Parts: sequence; structure tokens; C-alpha cells
Amino acid sequence: MNEKTNEQRSQYFYWVDIPTRWMDGDPYGHVNNVEYYSFIDTAVTRMLLDKQVLRNPQFQAVGLCVESQCRYYAPISFPETIEAGVRIARIGNSSLRYEVGLFKPGEQEPAAAGYFIHVFVDPDNHRPVPLSDEIKQRIQDVAVPA
Repeated sequence: MNEKTNEQRSQYFYWVDIPTRWMDGDPYGHVNNVEYYSFIDTAVTRMLLDKQVLRNPQFQAVGLCVESQCRYYAPISFPETIEAGVRIARIGNSSLRYEVGLFKPGEQEPAAAGYFIHVFVDPDNHRPVPLSDEIKQRIQDVAVPA
């Protein structure tokens, strides 16, 4: 785990606090690796809800995760509140690549960093749906500058 990363707190634009729970722990006293993916998913979903991308009556597409990864740099344990930073690294025609850093309070480097890619599809036929200009505008402040 003691691998170094170039990721820094200042590289993320949207923030969500996520408390760890007793049940998140593994037999070694730290948060189980699968919970990190839950933290990442929670942070991205909160951002998409706040930006009115999800549950938007004008955008009925469903986001399907087609790829994900998480790198672990330091253990997280219970009780801690993790500060999850989100950025959108790529806005495609029908896809978004989210990158999330999981930070302990006051730390500049993440305890973990991950990403996942959503492809937005029609809920009935699962064919890709283009992101509208309105949706792209809603998320622009979370996107990495071109």
C-alpha cells in the first residue's frame, strides 16, 4: 500500500463526506476493499443527482458502468469520515469518465483513487444515448479543463 501517487486534493472539484461504518471493516481492522468502490459510486451518484443529470425528466438515459478501477495508498478504518473528491476526466458523446479521490481529513494525498466510466443508454433498448448540451453544461464545473 505505501505506493506514492501524484494525485492531490486540489485536482478534484466536487466533494462529498462519507462516514465509514462498523460493518465496512474487515478482520484486520480497516475498511474492506469492496467498500471503496461503494464510496466512489456514492460520491459520483451524489454529484449526478446534485447536477440534475440523474432523475432528470428531460434525460431518461441510464448510466451503465463499463469499466472501473481503484488504487489503494493508505488504509481507511472505522470510525473515520472520508472526503470524496470527484472530477470528470472525459466527457464523451454518450459517456463520462469520473475520477474520485478518497481523502482523510486534512490529507493532501488520497488514501485511494479510482475511476469508472458510465455509458448512457436508452433504458428500453440499451443503445447509447448522446449527452445533450444541457447535460454537458450542468457538469462543466466538475470537468477537468481541456
